[in-house]
Amino acid sequence: MQNESTDEVVEEAADKAAEYLAGWRRAQADYANLQRETVEARSQMGKLATAEAVRAFLPVYDYFKRAMQHTPPEAEQSASVKNWFTGTQHIGTMFKMTLLQLGVEEIETVGKPFDPMTMESVKEEYKEGVASGTVISETDGGYKLGNKVITAARVIVAADKPQA
Repeated sequence: MQNESTDEVVEEAADKAAEYLAGWRRAQADYANLQRETVEARSQMGKLATAEAVRAFLPVYDYFKRAMQHTPPEAEQSASVKNWFTGTQHIGTMFKMTLLQLGVEEIETVGKPFDPMTMESVKEEYKEGVASGTVISETDGGYKLGNKVITAARVIVAADKPQA
C-alpha cells in the first residue's frame, strides 16, 4: 500500500463500497420476495383450510335443502308447524349467509346448459320442451370457493327425444 497512490486507494474503496451496496440491495430484494411468498403461502393454506372445513358441512346443507322441499302445503299446516317452518327457514338463510361470508357460492344449475367443469351428470332423461344438454334438476348442490370448485354439482341433464 505504500506504493499505491491515494487515488488508487480511494478507487479501490469505492469499488468495495459499490460491491457491498449491490450485495445489500440483493439481500433486501430477496427478503422482500421471501415476505411476499410467505404471505402468499399463508393465504393459500388459509383458503385450503377453509375449503376443507366447508366441504365437511356441505352435505348437511344439501340435506337441509332437500328436507325443506318436502314441507307440507301451507293449508295443511297448523300454527305451530308454520312457526316451526318459519324458524327452520331462518336457520337455512343463516347457513347460506355464513357460507357466503366464507366466500362460498352455490353453482347455479337448473335451467342452465350442462358445464362439465362445475357439474357431474348422474343421469340423462328426456323432458318435453327442454333442450338437450340443459340441466333439468339437481341431486346434490355444487359449490365454489372463489373461482375454485370445491364440490361439483350432481345433476340430471335433458336428453334428445328417444327414438320410437
